[in-house]
Amino acid sequence: MMTKIQNGIVVASPKDLQTKHYYRRLWLATKNIKIVRRDWLDEIADAIRDYDGVILNESGHDFEIGDIDEIFGDDPDLRWMGFYLQPDLSGENPKSHSRKFERLQLLDIYFKIRHPQIADGFY
Repeated sequence: MMTKIQNGIVVASPKDLQTKHYYRRLWLATKNIKIVRRDWLDEIADAIRDYDGVILNESGHDFEIGDIDEIFGDDPDLRWMGFYLQPDLSGENPKSHSRKFERLQLLDIYFKIRHPQIADGFY
C-alpha cells in the first residue's frame, strides 16, 4: 500500500476506500476542512491543475482523471457532498457510506496534494 512516491502520489483504490478506517479518516478530513460544499469542485480542479507531480493508481500506472464536473454529475449545488458530510447520531462517524469511488478518489487526491500531512493519517 503505497501512498507517496518521489514527486508523486498514489490514489486510494476502491478497496482502500471501502475500509471503515480509511473511509472515516477521509470523511473526517473533508468534514473538518473549511471549504463550503459548493466550492469543492473548484478546489479539487485547482489542486490537480497546479500539481507538478505524477498521480498513479495502486498498480503504479498513471491514474486517469476524468472530467471533474461529469464525475460529480449535474449537481451545481453539490448535494452529494452535503449527504456525504452528514454525521451519524454520535457525530463521530459518517451517516452513510458512499460507493461513488471516483468522487472519493478525487477527494483523496485533493488531500494528498494540498494537505499531505492529513492524508498520511488515512491509512
